[in-house]
Amino acid sequence: MSHLPWKPIRLRNLEQQIDQAFDELIHGQWGICPPSGKWQPEIDIFETPDFYLVEADVPGVDPDEIHVTVDEHSLTISGWRRSGCIEQSAQRICIERRQGSFVRRIPLEQPVDPFHVTRENQAGILRLQIPKQKLSPPA
Repeated sequence: MSHLPWKPIRLRNLEQQIDQAFDELIHGQWGICPPSGKWQPEIDIFETPDFYLVEADVPGVDPDEIHVTVDEHSLTISGWRRSGCIEQSAQRICIERRQGSFVRRIPLEQPVDPFHVTRENQAGILRLQIPKQKLSPPA
């Protein structure tokens, strides 16, 4: 009797594949997009010896709707993106742009100075420069 190595089935991946197949089957043939899910801004983080530089894609988000919280070891970016259609009588045909609230929490390995964070929001990109704490040399 031969023994084959046991490999567990990854049900979560299988479930996603089945959902995608049904979405393509049902919605794709009619040219209608499936309903959108939860939106999270994509984030890039860079590190220099003196600071962290964070860039977040936040297109369509009012800068007043973006909240940034920095403590000694973490960064939290939260906010809300609203629907782009202001015409109440408009009929939905295809909705691909996701909307709703979002929260991104990013741990920072080095202690930072939460009181001297610089912030810029231009062309749908939020840029944060978060200075690292100056560590005093051992005596």
